[in-house]
Amino acid sequence: MRCIPCLPRGSSEEHSRCRCGCLPLCMRNLVTCCLGRDGGDDARHSPSINGSQLSTGSSAGPPAQPHERTSKHSTFRLRCAERSVPGMDNSYPVKLIVFDFDETISMVTFMAKDSDTPAERKLLRDINFETPWVDGSRLEKLKQLLQALAKGEDGRERALTILTKNSNRNGISGVLQLLTDADLARFFDAMWIMPARPGQHSGVYQEDGKWKFFDPPIDKVVQFKSDVLQHVATNPQEWFPQLLSRNGKMSQLQRLLMDLRMEGVVLVDDQRFNFQSETTQLLRYCKVARYDAAYRCVGFQKDMGGIGAHSDADYETLRRFVEDPWMCKETLQVRCSARPLPAEQERNPVKLVVFDFDETLTMATFMPRDEGCESTIGWLPSDELVPEWTAADLIQYNFESPWASGSRVARLQSLFQSLVDGSVGQPRALAILTRNQSGVVAVLNLLRIAGLDQHFSVIWTMPAKPDVAAGAYQVDGKWTTFDPPVSAWHDHKADLLANVVTQPEAWFPQLANGKASDEPRLGSLRHLSLENVVLVDDERANFRTDSEQSMARVLRYCKVARYDETYRKCGSLNQMGGIGAHSEADYETLQSFVEQPWNFPYEPSPGLGVVADSALHTGAAGEGGADLGEGEGHVPEGRQREVEPKEQEKKLPRVRTFGSPDLSSFVTLPQSTSLSLTTHSL
Repeated sequence: MRCIPCLPRGSSEEHSRCRCGCLPLCMRNLVTCCLGRDGGDDARHSPSINGSQLSTGSSAGPPAQPHERTSKHSTFRLRCAERSVPGMDNSYPVKLIVFDFDETISMVTFMAKDSDTPAERKLLRDINFETPWVDGSRLEKLKQLLQALAKGEDGRERALTILTKNSNRNGISGVLQLLTDADLARFFDAMWIMPARPGQHSGVYQEDGKWKFFDPPIDKVVQFKSDVLQHVATNPQEWFPQLLSRNGKMSQLQRLLMDLRMEGVVLVDDQRFNFQSETTQLLRYCKVARYDAAYRCVGFQKDMGGIGAHSDADYETLRRFVEDPWMCKETLQVRCSARPLPAEQERNPVKLVVFDFDETLTMATFMPRDEGCESTIGWLPSDELVPEWTAADLIQYNFESPWASGSRVARLQSLFQSLVDGSVGQPRALAILTRNQSGVVAVLNLLRIAGLDQHFSVIWTMPAKPDVAAGAYQVDGKWTTFDPPVSAWHDHKADLLANVVTQPEAWFPQLANGKASDEPRLGSLRHLSLENVVLVDDERANFRTDSEQSMARVLRYCKVARYDETYRKCGSLNQMGGIGAHSEADYETLQSFVEQPWNFPYEPSPGLGVVADSALHTGAAGEGGADLGEGEGHVPEGRQREVEPKEQEKKLPRVRTFGSPDLSSFVTLPQSTSLSLTTHSL
């Protein structure tokens, strides 16, 4: 018998409703999972970012604070980067992937006890590793990821390890136990814990399917992960005892790591300070998002994390980065790329430029709470004495950059006009394809207030919502809503754009009703192919579908840089973006790319062009574009992506307060529970 703990008020199933017919158990779950949480108030159930309530599409709930950010899709995503360092060999492949454990492999970490029953161990596994925010089993997805990382599609093998600062009293054996219970330990070659502890082993390695304890030289190295990994790269035999030859034969792992260099190491971690110390910096790394949440039956938890905790895109992002790390340069400039095309198609012109909205046109998105903004085209801020927003504030917070001179809005207007006109006699249409949750009318109203709407022919939002228009189109300066076939296709931008190419009349009502006769830029859309379309987006995962059935890809695209910054009066925000937010060169680069995309060839694996090109055509290559720095492999001074804010160097241990002889009645935990979230930029 399964009992599912209560859901918050306002969810599809109220917590007063017994779904399993077992009223006593449901009442017990009500007391344990709701009244037992810290606070237990309704505000805890509303998503929040940086401590402020977010609009969820309903007017219910406490009022939001002014100047709150509403774009939140990318803030929970994993982010990968390769530093540009003089003398670095960016053609060197990734050979060793090192994972943090706490809040990277796990979402939170609660340690097992020897006295735990099977039911308690299952509950513990779910709490540590399974996410309530994404459908499906996170553990199964992690297994698939680890297997794919250990051996890539091109046959390239890699070693996988754990490097953790977990402070449990059983040390590395406690971590090994949790990973074994989750069936994840078998994917790793070794695990190390730091700092070294008297009377305990600091390492364990796997050989012939068996785990053996040993003592790596943790105590001989500066206690920063970057310094430890530099020592690993220089002395791999001290960290992998199985490298020692057996019977005079070289092991497979020994062949892999015998010439290991720092370029071949990737660290995946949720704490940024682990990527560098005063003396050493890692050249390739992936930062896992952190957040606070009221979580399952364990109450409010700070500094949670976990690969894939909020988005399945994390798995593909990490896999692609490991395959082609040189595609993810640590830069604050837009990077454009054109995939290889047959000779007869290579010079085909760009007819349609599609922009993302959040963190591409905006720096970060701040939507008013006024319902009229989402429902009425032409909405303007209230003229009340103390309005939530003024028009000037909306323009400043959404579109203007504090890091670039002059008006970013004016530069965007000039860019759009140049793209529409075309310098070689090729008129183009501009469109917007966005996942903004406020809807198409709200996006249009922000653009109108900033004077940026006039150059766009159409706006599409995804996913489709019942009884809400997912599109708006412009004819003679007048905007009208309509329903493009968003819901008829896989929920991914690459798939939708593939359908735009085959059925343009369904996506541009101007073509269907004959209004395009006087508009050469729209008339040319009747005959589209994929190479005629450019997508400008801050999310790399949008350039290729996650569907194994369609294998849709965007052939020409521009990746807008992301970054973390202290922004105006909002404090520290993570995963910000925006064309031209830091570099005026973005406008010229984007315009040049649209005019002549063949001059921006897809950047294959340096020195491994054959492998990369083969991977590209099978859908395995990473995303990105040409390095637009000053010179080969160089990022201009002052353009480094990472900001190094202060961060806790030690995570406080989780205090386990659950566990009882009859805990089996709550072993099944809900996947649909709405939980409070607060993101961290650290």
